[in-house]
Amino acid sequence: MDLAEALAIKSVREKSDALRKLFAPYAPSVVVDGYEHQVATVLINLVYKRNEQIDLTSIKAAKDVLKDTELMAKCISEVKWFHTHNLKYPDIRVSHQRLIAQVIDKDIPAITSASLPKLLGWSHNSAEINHAKLFLTSFKWQGEVNNLAGVLVDEHPAWVEAMRNLGLTKKSVMAIATHIRELLPATDLPGEVSEFTPQLMMPYGKDYLSVSPVVSHAMLARVQQLARDKAVNWGTVEHTRPANVGDLPSSLGGNVRVLRYFPATSLKGSLGEYIENDPNERLFKHKVLTSKSFKTSLIILTGKSVYNTLRQKRLARIAAIRQLRRTLMHWLDKIIEFQNNGNHNLVPEPMKSLIENLKPNLNGVVCELSGLLNEQLSSHHSLKKFAYHPDLMSVLKRQLQYVLMHEETVDETLVDPQILYVHCKGLRIFDAEGMPNPYLQGIPSLTALAGVAHKFQRKLQSIVSPSIECIGSAVFLHSYQLHTGKPLPEQNQLKTNQGITSAKRPGIIDRPKCDMTIDLVFRFFVPHESTRTQLTDNMFKAAFPTSFAGGTMHPPSLYETVEWCQAFTSPTQLFGELSLLPSRGCWLYPSKHQVRTFEDMVELLDADPNQRPAGLGFASLEQPTQRKGALGSKHCYVEPAIGLLECFNPITTRMGGAKAFFHNAFWVIGVEKTSMLMKKAKFEYTQCDSRDI
Repeated sequence: MDLAEALAIKSVREKSDALRKLFAPYAPSVVVDGYEHQVATVLINLVYKRNEQIDLTSIKAAKDVLKDTELMAKCISEVKWFHTHNLKYPDIRVSHQRLIAQVIDKDIPAITSASLPKLLGWSHNSAEINHAKLFLTSFKWQGEVNNLAGVLVDEHPAWVEAMRNLGLTKKSVMAIATHIRELLPATDLPGEVSEFTPQLMMPYGKDYLSVSPVVSHAMLARVQQLARDKAVNWGTVEHTRPANVGDLPSSLGGNVRVLRYFPATSLKGSLGEYIENDPNERLFKHKVLTSKSFKTSLIILTGKSVYNTLRQKRLARIAAIRQLRRTLMHWLDKIIEFQNNGNHNLVPEPMKSLIENLKPNLNGVVCELSGLLNEQLSSHHSLKKFAYHPDLMSVLKRQLQYVLMHEETVDETLVDPQILYVHCKGLRIFDAEGMPNPYLQGIPSLTALAGVAHKFQRKLQSIVSPSIECIGSAVFLHSYQLHTGKPLPEQNQLKTNQGITSAKRPGIIDRPKCDMTIDLVFRFFVPHESTRTQLTDNMFKAAFPTSFAGGTMHPPSLYETVEWCQAFTSPTQLFGELSLLPSRGCWLYPSKHQVRTFEDMVELLDADPNQRPAGLGFASLEQPTQRKGALGSKHCYVEPAIGLLECFNPITTRMGGAKAFFHNAFWVIGVEKTSMLMKKAKFEYTQCDSRDI
C-alpha cells in the first residue's frame, strides 16, 4: 500500500491504522513527493496516543498541537536523543548518552550500515516516545530518505510552506529549524563509556584496543523488513520494556526479529550406532535427494530452464553439475565412511560386496549405483519424472564415477618444517553466546575463534618462546543446540526496604545461549627447531584456553578419550585423521563470496544452501581515542558486521584433498584502523606432489 491508497481510505480508524503502519520505524520509507502538506499533518498528529482515536489527517488536531507551545517544546527537546546507533540496545541501564556516527570505511567487505540510507532512531525516557515521532519519522522525498527535522533544517520551501499552512509563521518555522540544528549535529560520540556498555579487547599494533559494539538503527530496521517479506529465516528477541529501549523495539511490541541461521549439523548418531540399531537399514541418505537444490540442478540438466544468453546457460549448467556432485557425495557418505575405515564387518548385506568391489570393478559398481539411484528417484513423487531420464543417465554415471574416483586416498606430500598443527578434538562448550551480533542468531561470533587462538598463542609464548605465532585456526562442529528460554541474571545489586537489605537482579535480557561440541585445528609458525623440540602434547594441554564465545570450554571426558590434544608436524597425517570425522558435523570455511548489501546476501543464500550469515567482526565508527571508563588506553565505538561462511560436509572436505583443506579452511583476524574482520588465512604449501583437485 502506498501513501495515496492509505489517504483514500474512508474509514477514519482504518485510515489512521494504515498510516501508522506506513510511517512505522520498521517499515520501508514511504514516498511522499507531492503530499508534503498531508504528511506534515500526519506527522504532527502522531504526537497523540493511539487510544485517543485521533484522525491522523485532521488539520484541526494538527493545528492544536502547533499552538501548544509546551507540547512543541517537548517535541523539539527530544531531538537531542536522536541517534544512528542505539546505546540502550539491549541494556536500558545505559543513560544520558547518544551516538551519531557513520562507518569510516565505506568499502568494507561485509554488510554494515554504510550500504543503507542514513536513518535516525530514538531512545530516552519512555514517557516521551510519542513526542519524538514528530521530527523523527522517516520518509522518502526527492529520492532520498529524510525526516521532518532534516527537511526543516535544510529549509526546503515545500516543507516550510506546509508548516505555514498549519498555522505557523515563517519566523516560527525558522526558529524551530535553528533549534533542531543545534540539537542534531552531524557527529556526536559519548565522552565516556558507560559501565553497562560492553567492551571487548582487540589486538591493536603492539597493544590492545578496547572496542564497544553498538547496534545500528538502519541495519536493525532493514532486518525487520527482510523478515516481514519472508526473504530470510528469522527468529524473535523479546524486550520486556521496549519503550525504554527505543522507538523501533517499541513499535514492534518488544518482539524484534533477527536473522536465524544454524550450522549444517545433524542430531543423528555415529555410523556404527546407526547400523547396530537398524541392521536392515539401507546405506543411502534418502533425504538429500529431496532437497530443493538437487531438484533444481536436475531441472537445469534436463534442459527445462530458459536463459537469455548462452553464457547464462553454461554457468547454470556448471553450477548444477557441482550441486549434483555434492549431493551424490552426501548420498554415498556412509559407503565412503565404511570404505575409509576399512571395517566391512559392520556393513549389512547385500551392500558388503558392493563396497568390496569399488576398486577392482569400478564400472560395474557405477552401473549398479546408477540403477539404485534411479530406483530411489522413482520412489519420490516429485522426482519420478527424472528417474531414467535420457538426458540424465550419462550425466549421473559420470558424476558417480567422479565421486568414487576422488574418494580414493590422494598421495600428497605437504612439507614446511616451520609449521606445526595442533588438533584439539571433542571440545565441549556450554553457554556460549548464541547471538554473534544484535542482528543474527545462530553460530557464535567468529571473532571468538580468533580470541581462543590469540590466548593460546600468548600462553605458549610465555611458557616456551615469544617466537611462536598462531597464523590460522579451523573449526569443525560436531553438534549444536540453541537454548530455549531466557537465562536468569545473577544478583548484583543491593536493595534496602524498611531497613532490610536484600540482593536484587538486573532486568532479564533476551540473549540466547548455545551448547556445542567442536574440534579445533591451530596452525602455528615455529621458526626455531630448538623451540619445536620443547613443545609437547602435555604442554599444549596446559596452555589451552578454557572459554569460547562467552561460554565455558571443557576437553572431552576421560572416559571418551585421553589424547584430546595432539601436535602434528605432518599435514598429511593430520588430514588422514580429520578425514574420518563423522558426516553429521560440518566444517566452517571462510566463504569465497564477499557481500556488502543485504540483497547480495539474500541472493547467495538462495543460490547456495551451504552459505550461512555470520558475525565476522566490527567496522569502526571513529578513530581510536582516549575515553573515560575504557578498559584500554584507547577506545573505539564499532558496528557489528555481517558476512558469510560456508558449511562444508566432511565428505566434501575429504574429496577436496589435503592441499585444498589447508589452503581454504583456516581463519585469521585482520585488525586495521577502520575494521576488525575475520577472513581466510592466506597460506599455501609450495611443495606438493599431488594433483590439484
